[in-house]
Amino acid sequence: MTKSPALYRVILLVWAALFGLALLTTAGSLSREITQRPVAGVLALVTLLFIGYFWLNGIKDVLYTAWYYLVMRGRIRPVRRRKLHRHPPRVVMVYCTRNDFNANSLAASMKQRYTNVHTVILDDSDKPEYLTMIDIFAATHDVQVVRRENHVGFKAGNLNNYLTGADYDYFVILDSDEIIPPRFIRRMLDYFASDQSIGIVQATHVATRNVTRFQQKFSLGVDSHWPVYQSVKNRYGFLSLLGHGAMVSKQAFDAAGGFPLMVAEDLCFSLAVREHGYTTVFAPDVTCQEEFPVDYLAFRKRHSKWTQGNMEFIRKNTRPIMTSRQLHWYEKLDIVLFTYALPLTAVFSVFVVINVVVLPMMHASFQFPLWMLIPTVAFLVAPMVNDVVFHWARMAHTKLLSYSGGSMMLYGSMYFTSLRSSLKSMFGNSVFLVTPKDSTAISFREALRSTRSELIFAGVLAVISLVFTRSVFPVFLLVLPAMVAPYLMVRHQPTRAELHERQRGKVLQAA
Repeated sequence: MTKSPALYRVILLVWAALFGLALLTTAGSLSREITQRPVAGVLALVTLLFIGYFWLNGIKDVLYTAWYYLVMRGRIRPVRRRKLHRHPPRVVMVYCTRNDFNANSLAASMKQRYTNVHTVILDDSDKPEYLTMIDIFAATHDVQVVRRENHVGFKAGNLNNYLTGADYDYFVILDSDEIIPPRFIRRMLDYFASDQSIGIVQATHVATRNVTRFQQKFSLGVDSHWPVYQSVKNRYGFLSLLGHGAMVSKQAFDAAGGFPLMVAEDLCFSLAVREHGYTTVFAPDVTCQEEFPVDYLAFRKRHSKWTQGNMEFIRKNTRPIMTSRQLHWYEKLDIVLFTYALPLTAVFSVFVVINVVVLPMMHASFQFPLWMLIPTVAFLVAPMVNDVVFHWARMAHTKLLSYSGGSMMLYGSMYFTSLRSSLKSMFGNSVFLVTPKDSTAISFREALRSTRSELIFAGVLAVISLVFTRSVFPVFLLVLPAMVAPYLMVRHQPTRAELHERQRGKVLQAA
């Protein structure tokens, strides 16, 4: 598919008009502030630039959704079905696991309507119960198990350990909770046959097996995100392999030199593949199933992994991205707006310090026009626009309102996790964290203990704001979600029935 810059031209045009108005209405005040008090003036200008970047991200979220529903929906045409050659390609399904084996998911994924395929379990587990479970499954289903002596390189190293030198034409990546449809391989081959430059085909996903209340409450975002955002990225941005539910050609794998040994191996691999002339495309008609994190702690751990992975990606790939001759300008901008958002929490802290501590200490009198508050608040909720539009006709509006408010609190409570993970990755090594698949009931006291870092952060931030600004309002949207974190943990923890159901499933798998 030929990519187009049309969407990002509109995004930049809207942003330029809005930010240009902000510059026009603040120019005189900024000029006077810089002339009279240079330091305060420069800090006010830095604040304006922060606001501009925030607006750009918000406009992107709004227009991504609008563009899909007003321009793309109804016009997306999956590739046509094709006949297989007399000698069908050799396909290997690689199932990656580390102490989170799910026999039911793998067994369901193996029911492919395709003959020239075999399955390999790439097992990095070190817990005896999982090693035994995998060995029993492998013997029962005649599946190959590959284990390695060291776990260097996380998931990327695990994949490279087997795929380098193995005999196949294409491979399918399965995560532990992944379920792909029976015609997955057959349909993916249609996409590869449509264009020789295709190196990766990424399928869409829905969240299923939502047993816990946390999953039932917050998994709605999975169903709305995949078809909209990935479809738009496929045509107007940079589409990346998203770690699972995808097929990759051996030619693309060999050209890229395997998966980079990084936490965000999927994103880094997609970039390497693109630099060698291969593209990633989206298959909206191939729907896979995944599980949403079982509880708040699992969600927080996954969020930390994503933040660390993206920060590591920024440190090592920013220059190659900006100097790339393969990537179009709008693909580079797309990478920046999506990938840099989580790790830039650490940079956003500078914005908070400037406006809550430094400028009040300097008794700076500069104030932004009141009208700028309107787009700022609107873009604050912009990430929820797609969820609301997608589910508007699918669910009760009261339930949708509850989900939207809960999601804002949930993601808002991740600020401290993003900050800590960004700094850890910035000044140390990023770590690949496996999202826990099990959950336990906890008391409110245990919830307070588990979120003490968030609560301390919120308390300190509130006190600092009170001391320097005589109000908590400047940091209210950071303090409130952090304070709500224990409630989110307890309110949506699994019930005894849910825990029993998950335990029953594990027992059946082991049997």
